[in-house]
Amino acid sequence: MELERDIVVTWLHRASEELTTGEEMLLPAETGPDQKDKRKAFIRELRILSKIDPIAAAELQITARFRDHRFWIVLKKIAFSPLIAFKKDRAGKVVRVIIEDDTEKLRRIGLMKEDGYSLKDIEEMEGGLSEEEKNFLKRERR
Repeated sequence: MELERDIVVTWLHRASEELTTGEEMLLPAETGPDQKDKRKAFIRELRILSKIDPIAAAELQITARFRDHRFWIVLKKIAFSPLIAFKKDRAGKVVRVIIEDDTEKLRRIGLMKEDGYSLKDIEEMEGGLSEEEKNFLKRERR
C-alpha cells in the first residue's frame, strides 16, 4: 500500500520538529512488502527535503524494523550536523572545522556582550574573532 505523499511529508516534518536526538517515531506497516514500499516513499521524500533543508534532512534516519510480530518504519533523529567536520593535519592533530552562518555568530556574540562578557572572554569562547566581528562588538557597545 503506497502512502500518499502528503502523509509522508507530514510525518517527516513532525519527526524533524518533535523528536530530540536519539528519539524514534515508529509507523506501522501491514506486511514486509508494504514496509519496503513505505520506507522507499520516506527515503524519496527525505531526498527532496535535503534539497530544501539539508540540515533537517541530515538529522533524520529512516530504517525498517520487525518487532513484536509487527513491521515498522522507524524515523529516528540522529546527532549529526553537516556544518561540522574534522580535519587531520600532517602531524596527526585533529582540528574541528565549522561552517557557520555569519548572522548566527554575530547574534551569539552580541548576546554575549549584552550578558557582560569581555571582548577577551568572547574571543576565547569563540576561538577568535574576525575584524568584522570585533568592529560589530565595538558598535554594539554604544
